[in-house]
Amino acid sequence: MDTSYLVYAVLTFLSSLLGGIVINKLRFSHTGLQLLLSFIGGLMLAVAILHLFPHSVSDLHGDTEQAACAVLVGIFVTFLLLRTFHVHQHGSHDDAHARDHNCQHPEHMYATTSEAPNHCEVHRSRYSWTGLFVGLGIHAIIDGVAISAIVLEATSNLSDHPFLPGLPLAAAILLHKPLDAMSLISVMKSSGWDKKTIGLLNFAFACITPIGIYMAGYGSNMFAGSSNADILGWTLGVSAGCFLTIALSDILPELKFHSHDRFKLTIALVAGIVLGIAIQAVEPEHGHSHDHHHDHSTTNANVLTLTRVPKCEEADGFPPSL
Repeated sequence: MDTSYLVYAVLTFLSSLLGGIVINKLRFSHTGLQLLLSFIGGLMLAVAILHLFPHSVSDLHGDTEQAACAVLVGIFVTFLLLRTFHVHQHGSHDDAHARDHNCQHPEHMYATTSEAPNHCEVHRSRYSWTGLFVGLGIHAIIDGVAISAIVLEATSNLSDHPFLPGLPLAAAILLHKPLDAMSLISVMKSSGWDKKTIGLLNFAFACITPIGIYMAGYGSNMFAGSSNADILGWTLGVSAGCFLTIALSDILPELKFHSHDRFKLTIALVAGIVLGIAIQAVEPEHGHSHDHHHDHSTTNANVLTLTRVPKCEEADGFPPSL
């Protein structure tokens, strides 16, 4: 198996485990958290549109309709996760802001680190974290499969692929992992769980994406060969839909609830998009383009050969047959 699988597995584990611990100890204001979400959201948008979707189209042999269907499936699946398990209610450590909202807006219900179990709708049950854990766990598996798919595509189509193919995708996932872990930790804290249990759940959550990477990596035989390239294209398309939905679910609510700080949030969003474009620019060109150029050159050579044969036959005294 390519070394990139191991590197990405280790990085996603550390990003989730250590990032969740560190970022949960920091005291973010609500605005500070939204600036971070806007930046990462912009990066995820750029990755989905400029990286995942074009690769999906290429692996589906240029069939944009199939790629669009795959994106739609990804959007719908992620919507169901958000709707069912309340995924991505990222926690704000600004309790004053949370008290001001007083949970009057369920759609803007961010998990907080308040120790009162009944502080908010999502904290009424001691086991309210389980739904969030399941939803984020499914999302983490999808992240792992997406990383594995993009690595497999690079190793299959580029003979001299970079050491870490799919870097834009991995960067977006690595930056978003601590926020997912923070959501889980915050809800558990608010439900009154002890530090040891929270630490164990944080460790378990950090293992999910690496497991997804290796599950998809060891099952890569299903992607092998041109006959199964459609599976790879659909995987990347669905991943693009997931990224789009997650990014927009983090960004769009602030259009309604943040009449202030618009300029800061917009700058953070643009910065994330620019980073996605910059990382994409340093990646090598997609491998399929080389195959196409090779096919065209072979075809042109055959045409030239066919046009020269009659001349040779005529020179040998054998006029070409009509």
